[in-house]
Amino acid sequence: MARPNNRLQPQVAGAAANYSRVSGNNGTNQARSGAETQGGAYVILSTDDLVVSNDSIAAPMWSNNNPSLNIFYTSSTQVSSNVQEYYTSIFQTASTEVSAEIQFDIAYGDAQGSGSQFLNNLVTGSTPTRTNYGQYRNLVLGDENASFIFGGVTSSYWYAMPIERARYKQSILPGTWTLKLQGYDAILATTTFTNVVIDGPALSGATGAPTTYNLLPADYTVQYADGTLAPTAGTSTVPPFPVQKVNLDVVVTGTDTITSVTFAASSDNFQPGMTVTILATKLGAGSTAVSFRILKEYMAGSSFAISLTDDSKINTTTQFCDAGRIYQIISGSAGVKTAYTAINTNGYTGTSGSYGFMLPDINTLILNGEALDTLPANGGVNFGTSRSFDSKGLNARSMVDTLNRGAQFTINSQEDLSSDYIFCRAKNSEYNYSANPSFISSSTGAVLFPEFINNPTTYITTVGLYNLAGELLAVAKLSRPLEKNFTKELLVRVKLDF
Repeated sequence: MARPNNRLQPQVAGAAANYSRVSGNNGTNQARSGAETQGGAYVILSTDDLVVSNDSIAAPMWSNNNPSLNIFYTSSTQVSSNVQEYYTSIFQTASTEVSAEIQFDIAYGDAQGSGSQFLNNLVTGSTPTRTNYGQYRNLVLGDENASFIFGGVTSSYWYAMPIERARYKQSILPGTWTLKLQGYDAILATTTFTNVVIDGPALSGATGAPTTYNLLPADYTVQYADGTLAPTAGTSTVPPFPVQKVNLDVVVTGTDTITSVTFAASSDNFQPGMTVTILATKLGAGSTAVSFRILKEYMAGSSFAISLTDDSKINTTTQFCDAGRIYQIISGSAGVKTAYTAINTNGYTGTSGSYGFMLPDINTLILNGEALDTLPANGGVNFGTSRSFDSKGLNARSMVDTLNRGAQFTINSQEDLSSDYIFCRAKNSEYNYSANPSFISSSTGAVLFPEFINNPTTYITTVGLYNLAGELLAVAKLSRPLEKNFTKELLVRVKLDF
C-alpha cells in the first residue's frame, strides 16, 4: 500500500511523520538491513497482520453444476469397439451433442479374467477384465497378491467407477452422495421356454425319451453365473436364502428334440446368468446333457432400487489405503444408513460384505460384484454378472442399464482452500497526501493546492503487496475508492487463496 512521504507535512500542526510505522511497524526507526529500513512508502507487516485459514468448499460434481445425473448415455462408437472390454464412458447427454462431456467411466474387473475374451489365445486368462483387476489392485491395495475385502468378505470381481478428472477440483465429499441401482426380480417372466438357444446349440439331442417327463432334483443341476453349484434343496427363510429346487417339465416331440422346458409355476429365486443342466440319463439312450442359461430378459421385472452411500458418518475412525482414505459403501442415502431386514446393522449385505469401497482421494467408487448379484431378499439387486470364460460378458453395459433404471447419481466434490488474510491498516495520520508529481511545483517544491495542506484528503484505490526487496508480488483493487484524511482510519482485508 503506497505511503507517500510529503516534504511539507510538518507544516501541519500535530501531523505525524508519514513513515512512522515503516521499521517493523513498532513505531521505532532502529537500524535494519535492506528494504526493512528504506522507509517512506511501505509498511512492514507483523504477525498480528497475518491470519491463515483453511476452508472446505463443496460443489456439484457433474457438468453445468448439475447436482444429479438421472439419465446415463454412452457412445455407440465406443461400445462397439474393443475399448468397451476395458471400460465404458458415461455422458450427461447424447455423445453426439456438442455439449456432451464424459462424467465417469465403468470398468469391470475380475481376478480370474472372466467376462471378456483372451488377449492372446496362447495365454489363458490374459483378458481385459483381469488387467483391470490388477491395475486397481496395485492402485488401491499396493500389493499384487492382495485381495479385495469388502466389509470383511473377500470378493474376486467388482465394478470400478472413476469420476472424470474435469468434473472436480480435489476430491469426492464423503457422506453426501447417493447412487441408485435397480436390478431384477428373482422370478421368471414366463415358466415355459420354447426352443431356447443360449450359450450353445439348440435344446436337442434327446433320444428315446417319453413325450413328457417330469424331472426330479436329482435329474438336473443349477449353477450360479460364476459356476458354483447351487444348493440341492432348500426352503430356508434365514439368509442366505438357497436357490429352491423346482420341478421341470420337459416336453419332447418325436424322439430326438426337446421343444420346450417348463418350470413349475411356484419357481423363484432365479438369478440372471444361472445355468440349468438336464442330465443325459434323463434324455434317453445315447443322449448328452443339455444346458441353457437364464438371461436377464427372462426375469419378470425390475426389483426394488437399492440406494448406496458411504459409511463416513457411521465410522468415527477414518481408514487409509495406498489410494488414500477408504470408506465402505453401504445401503443408504447421503451418508445416512438405511436398514433392511436382510442387511446387518452396518448396512452391509448379509452374505457378501459391503457394497464396495468409496475412495475420495482418487475419486473412484468400486462396487462389489458379489453383493450386487445377491438376490433382493438378501440385500442385492440380482444384477447377474456374466463371468463367462473367453467371451464378452458386456458387464459394463449391463451396469449402464441398471443405472438408468435407478435414475439417480448425486455426488458432490470438495476442495480445501488455504487462505491467507492480510490486514492492511492506514492510521489517521497516514496516507493523507498524494505522491502524484502534479500536486507539487517542480520549481519550488510547494504544494499547488492549498487545501491539500490544511485539509488533505486522498482516495485509496489499490493495495500492493511487496517483498523485502521492494518487488511487487500482488495487487488488490478495491471495489470503490475509499476516502482518507486525518479524521479517518482505514482497514483493508486482503485474501489470498491457494
